Order: sequence, then structure tokens, then C-alpha cells
Amino acid sequence: MPSKTPDQSLDQASGQSLCHTSETSCPISKSLTSERLFLRPFTVEDGDLLFRLYGNKDVMAIRKIGTQSRQGSDSQLAIITDHWQRRGFGLWAVFDRDSGTFMGECGLREENETDDKVELSYGLLPEFWGGGLATEAAATVLDFGIKALGMKQIYAFAQKKNAASLHILSKFGFQHEFDFDEDGDVITRTVLMVD
Repeated sequence: MPSKTPDQSLDQASGQSLCHTSETSCPISKSLTSERLFLRPFTVEDGDLLFRLYGNKDVMAIRKIGTQSRQGSDSQLAIITDHWQRRGFGLWAVFDRDSGTFMGECGLREENETDDKVELSYGLLPEFWGGGLATEAAATVLDFGIKALGMKQIYAFAQKKNAASLHILSKFGFQHEFDFDEDGDVITRTVLMVD
């Protein structure tokens, strides 16, 4: 279950902290909502949630970092929370808006710390595949990135064999840039240019 109930998270959309009261260095950011989802920033207390996603072989078989051990997942969580601190945006934890069930992640993050390129990232647990939820989460995040953050270009990566993800990206107008090999997998880089 999330640290806040859906109603509590929705009430915090005014910009109040979404953090646990015990945290002293948590990013302050709006939660995001859509018809079926609510999203909040990951916090340092979300290790169990993230490992459910990052430790899932079916999910991570199509993610570029691969299946993670608990230690690896915790390291990724540290990167995620640091990103929120440095950039003021990042990966949101995605929940069912009605039940509060954790579903996965979606967000915007830097490709690396040396330039300003930002990529869209998303991944849901298998039981939530096929119902348009990843598309809904991505649309919510892209809307925030473009309207609230003023982003003019957003990148996205997907394995060439991940037709579902490439289809989602094409629906938003992401254009193919190039393919490259990463540890034996062909990765497609796409870009969304905002007018």
C-alpha cells in the first residue's frame, strides 16, 4: 500500500509535501492524477515497492537495466530519490486511484548527469499490462513535463523487440532516431519534439 491513501495524495496536489513525516530531505512536488491513476514521487521508504517492480523478471526482461537484486533495486532507489532532490522531477510511483494498489513507475529522468537530455521511463507490473494503463501514465507524465516544466524535447528508449512500448511511444509522436546494441539487445532511441 502507498504511504498515503489516494484521497490524501489527491488533497496534496496543491503542492504540499508528499513525504512521510519522518523524512527530512524529501522532495516537495505535486502528485499527478489521471482518470484511473495517481502518481507520487518515490521516497526512501519505498524499497519494498520498487523491488516488487525491479525484481520482477517479466518486467525487467524488457527494461534496459535488467532484473535487479534487492541490493541493486535499493541502489536504483537511491538514484531515483537523488534525482528528485537535484532536478525537482523524476520517477513517480504509480498507484490505482481507487484501491491504492501499487502498479509500477512512470516519470522523466536525465539520461546522464552531464547534459540536459531527459527521457521518459515507464514500467508496470504484468497484471496491469494490456489495459492502456501505461499509456495513461505516460500521457500524464508527458503533460506535466511539457506544460509544467516547459520541456521542448523528450527522449525514450525501448528494446527493438518491445513492440508494445514502441507502439505507445509512436502514439505520442515519438520519432525513431537510431538503434544501437546494448549487451546483445537492440535498443531503439526515439525523440518527441515539442512545438
